[in-house]
Amino acid sequence: MRKYILLAFAAFAMVVFGSCKTKTDVYSTPEKVTSEFVTAFMTADFDNMYKYTVPRNARLIQNIQKMMRERPERLATLQKNKIEIQDVACEYDNDSLALCTCKFTCNGESQSAPYRVKKIEGKWLVDMTEN
Repeated sequence: MRKYILLAFAAFAMVVFGSCKTKTDVYSTPEKVTSEFVTAFMTADFDNMYKYTVPRNARLIQNIQKMMRERPERLATLQKNKIEIQDVACEYDNDSLALCTCKFTCNGESQSAPYRVKKIEGKWLVDMTEN
């Protein structure tokens, strides 16, 4: 009986912990990171922009953030943007570098933009300085 209880507990733990996946899974592919980054960028979500870019982009994001603070009406407009990702297609240069093209709509208007995505310490991250 004790074995069955332990097995049931182990199965329950696997289900619970397996379903508790976090946003770290986003970093597993360049397509996912690009999608999240584009949404953050187009809506001026600076916290998420930091999360999905290479560390050296911090200064660039800070500059954008400073510029937006000086124009609060523009920031408010960006934050209201409605973004829908249509497709993200990536071409891999190697196993740690990809060039991704994101097709999306912003407030109903179709757009497309290229992004260079790098794998750093097991995470795919957008490099804004090389786009």
